[in-house]
Amino acid sequence: RIKGLEWMSDETKKKALEKLAAFEPKVGYTTKWETYTGLNINKATYFQNLRNASVWGYNENVNRLGKPVDRTRFGMTPPTVNASYSPTMNSITFPAGILQFPFFDPNADDALNYGGIGAVIGHEMSHGFDDSGSQYDAKGNLKNWWTAEDRKKFEEKTKALGEQFDAYTVLDTVHVIGKLTMGENIGDLGGLNAAYTAFKMTKQGQSNEKIDGFTPDQRFFLAWAQVWRGNILPESAAQLIKTDPHSPGPYRTIGAPVNMDAWYSAFDVKPGDKLYKKPEDRIRMW
Repeated sequence: RIKGLEWMSDETKKKALEKLAAFEPKVGYTTKWETYTGLNINKATYFQNLRNASVWGYNENVNRLGKPVDRTRFGMTPPTVNASYSPTMNSITFPAGILQFPFFDPNADDALNYGGIGAVIGHEMSHGFDDSGSQYDAKGNLKNWWTAEDRKKFEEKTKALGEQFDAYTVLDTVHVIGKLTMGENIGDLGGLNAAYTAFKMTKQGQSNEKIDGFTPDQRFFLAWAQVWRGNILPESAAQLIKTDPHSPGPYRTIGAPVNMDAWYSAFDVKPGDKLYKKPEDRIRMW
């Protein structure tokens, strides 16, 4: 997809491709198990256990100062349902915990898996090129690798994306904060686009055969939506909107698709429909 970007110069594309090629994936679990030496846990003192774990983790980080960087370090436990990108290591991590429904099912059709774990993989890769990660080079150094003109174009696109999310209302007059959620929104937009491009290379992606009444493209986008299902109390939503760098689930569900032509074709979304955006208003970034 980087090679096909019309807004980016060949000079910056070359650097972006070098960074992409240097990505280090970590999947499932680490081969170096943590022994937690020195961490005291007592079943009778929950709060103290939390404090002990926090202090232990802090000391572990302090002990790493001045030592060679361990690029094999996993950073999460295998059961953790999460994924991450490290800009300083230029690595993407997917613990075993996320390799299950609704993200991944070995018995599901490609549309569901590409719209689920495929988009998550693309999301983490896109963090390497979001408003923060794009400031690091292929080796994880804080170093500018953009031409001034390309950086300006990129920032114009991020500004427009931020304004889109600023317009989403969560509670009464409480809106999503586009600047706070920028990195994650870029991750979603880039990740879903990358996953869709990959999906269209599969046999199912090139067919129109329906399953349960839905076309392959519809199932792809429905899988993405299914990932973000959830219930939350209004009080929690009001707090998270000010502190969480992720947009609320309902707006992650629609935030990226409304900028993708394929979504409009899949569900026959037309002018006048609530979520319709004019082609010129759709953000095309990665």
